[in-house]
Amino acid sequence: MTSETTPAEQLWFAMRKAATMMERHADAVVARATGVSLGQYMVLSVVHARTGPVTQQAIADRLGLTKGTVSRLLDGARRAGHAETAPSETSRRERVVTLTPAGRAVVDAADVAMLGSEMATFAMREPALAATMVEGLHALIASLEEAD
Repeated sequence: MTSETTPAEQLWFAMRKAATMMERHADAVVARATGVSLGQYMVLSVVHARTGPVTQQAIADRLGLTKGTVSRLLDGARRAGHAETAPSETSRRERVVTLTPAGRAVVDAADVAMLGSEMATFAMREPALAATMVEGLHALIASLEEAD
């Protein structure tokens, strides 16, 4: 057996390292700007981006998280005064999530901080490469979704 890695292994290791580094970087950027975790910001951001009621399940689906993880993150957001939940008008089993003004301020501050982060700087410095990477990631995601 040779010590060289296959293209599939190279992709796997590069993706894992990039994902870990991006998550750590983004968590630090968001925490410095807002005092909330990256997970809470992501949940609040999904709600912020929608115009109508958003269910916990819709948030979980959008972020690729379990409903339990979203529930835990929302509990923290509610305790911090960033979000509110109420029973859904269309389903007794669902709860809808809305942001408070404080929650909207958290998302706005984190968005600004992320735009000033190294990830954004890379995308501005290397727009063609960033676009190619995004295109490749979408192709990988589609391939994985087909396999499921």
